[in-house]
This record gives sequence, structure tokens and C-alpha cells, in this order.
Amino acid sequence: MQKKALFWLFIYAFILFISVSFSIKIEGIAGAFLTILGVLLTLYALALIIIAGKTLKKYAHKEPRDSFIPNKLTNEGIYSCMRHPMHHGIGLLPFALALISNNLVAILAALLALSSAFGFVLIIEEPELIKDYKEEYCSYMQKVPPFSLDLRCLEKGLLALQNRAYIQENSKVALKGFEAKYYDILINVLTFGWYKGFIWQAIKDLGLKKGDYIADFGAGTGQNALLMRQYIGKEGKIVGFEIGKEMQEQFLQKAKNFDNIILEPSSILEEVKQENAFDVVFLSFVFHGFEQKNREKILQNAKKLLKKGGTLAILDFNEFDIEAAPFYIRIPILFLECPLAQDFIERNLQEMLSKEGFKEFEQKVYFKGYLRLMKAKKL
Repeated sequence: MQKKALFWLFIYAFILFISVSFSIKIEGIAGAFLTILGVLLTLYALALIIIAGKTLKKYAHKEPRDSFIPNKLTNEGIYSCMRHPMHHGIGLLPFALALISNNLVAILAALLALSSAFGFVLIIEEPELIKDYKEEYCSYMQKVPPFSLDLRCLEKGLLALQNRAYIQENSKVALKGFEAKYYDILINVLTFGWYKGFIWQAIKDLGLKKGDYIADFGAGTGQNALLMRQYIGKEGKIVGFEIGKEMQEQFLQKAKNFDNIILEPSSILEEVKQENAFDVVFLSFVFHGFEQKNREKILQNAKKLLKKGGTLAILDFNEFDIEAAPFYIRIPILFLECPLAQDFIERNLQEMLSKEGFKEFEQKVYFKGYLRLMKAKKL
């Protein structure tokens, strides 16, 4: 370990000395391009180092220990994609920083150092690993390359580090703090304004009528309630069930001028007291964030609240193969959403509703079929 640390210290010191001593600046469009490339490569290198370190800490020990220094060979996560992801990241980092500097001499020095570093790993490091792990490492060498620039390696690494337990503690439905306070702004920024038009269309597709009574399960900031009020008019009523304090404050602020939008500060898991009181029970991107046993409780509460002939409407993820989905769907589901969302996507929602006695299903799909509004009747 000391030998490796001294080697990398020498490499970084060499590049720093060259960069300070000699400078040939690359300017204009080429310089701007190199800066952008350098920033992206820096992020990639840092991600490699962090993911590799966490993977070693989690998988490369014969017994649990708080260290990334291994005593066991691992081919989990990012190590199933390349043999030396940490060295790869440490080696790429000075090259990336040299690109950002726009110093041609520093870039050439970093390239020279990078080739020397990779040579060090293959000529010095690998024989030591063969000595330590023998045939196991030789077999590993035949299957996995030493380095890779495939971005899917990062995805594999993150997946191996993920806590995929389908338990309520891993839910992200009950937002707090910054995310809750600025939820409406964040969701529009993160979707580049797409969400605003989407939710407007989805609520239009609910088919609400003047005078409808609506129970909004997981009402959030009250934004959906304001949109639904346009369809039910003054004659209708919306009761928003919400337990998040920050969300409640925003709901009350938005609804303060409307007598027919009411906050119910209770959990949708608590047994409801009213019966046969609502024409519609609506859930918008809430249902996926619960354990299956709790989803069943929510459906039972919804059925109890609905009038005969009333509609349960669930706007959420559709069923699809996550691994086969395009990256702009797969990455947010795997790394931004909670594991419970993955569990929900793998289940048949219509069967779930049928089991609780709902009938007459109707659905609308959005965003190439990855999102869905499912409607069902209580008969």
C-alpha cells in the first residue's frame, strides 16, 4: 500500500511541477472544449474512485471492517466491469485537471504520466495480486479487462451499493426539509418544465364533473387540488390527506382563498372514519412509495371512502422492465427513486385492485408508456 501511495504522489508531483514550470495555453473554441471535457472527465474519475472505494469496503473483506483496503478478491459491482477502477480514476484525474488548465505542456505530461501509471498497475500491481489470489485472480483476468471507459460500469457499481430492501424505511414519499419546501419548483426544474403540462393533462383525463367530492391521498403542496378545483367548481369539494408539515403549510397557503379545499392532516394508512362520502379518490405518485401490505391498507381506505360507483384513480409508474428501459428512465428509477418504486413497477396494478374488489378498469399512458393513470370503479 505504501509503495502505491508513493508512486501516485510522485505522478501528481511530476505533473504539478511541469504545469507550473512550463505553459503553452490553448485558447478559443479548442480551449473551451478542453475545459468542458476536463470537467466531465473529472466527474467521471471522482465517481470511479468513490464507487471503487465503497465497493471494496462493502465486498472485499473476509469479515466486516471499516476499511477499503481489501483482504478478499471481489468481482462485485464496478469490479465486474474492470479490474482496477480506483487506479483508473486516480490516473485519469490529473489528466482531466490538465485539460481544464488548457496548458498543452501539462496535458502532454499528464498523458505520459497516465501511460506510466497504467503500466505500473499492469507490470507491478498485477503480479502481486496473482501471488495473493493465485488461480482465482488468473480466472478473473480472463473475464474482466483492467480498465474501461464504459459509463455502464458506474451504473453497475451504484447498483451493487444500493440498499434494495423493500421496506417502508426506504421510502422517499414523505419528503422533508429542502425537498419538501421547494418541491413544486424542483420538479419543474428537474423535468425542464415538462411536469407542469403532464400533470395538467393527467388531471384533465380524470374526467371530473361539477360537484364531485374528491379525496386527494398524499395531497402534497396542494398544486393538484387547485387544478382539480377548476373542474369541480364551487359545488364540489376536495379533501387533501397530508402528514408532512412543510407540505401542509404550502397546501394551506394555496387553499386559503377556497372554502371547498380542505386539509386533513392524517396519514392515508390510518383507518378512515367516513364511509361512502367521495366520488373520486386520487393518488398522484404516492402509491409506489409504500410496502405492499401498506398499499393494501390504502386501497381498503379508498374503497371505504368511495361512494358506490365512485372512482379510484392512481397516477404513477406503469409496469415495465427496468433493465430494458432507456437510460433516462432507468437511471432515475434505480438511483433517485426509492427501492419500493422498483417493487411497484414489477407488480400488476390491475390485479392488485381486483383483489380489493375494484372493477371496470380504464387507463391512460404517458411518456412513451412509462407513466400511467389507472382508474377503477367501486361497484
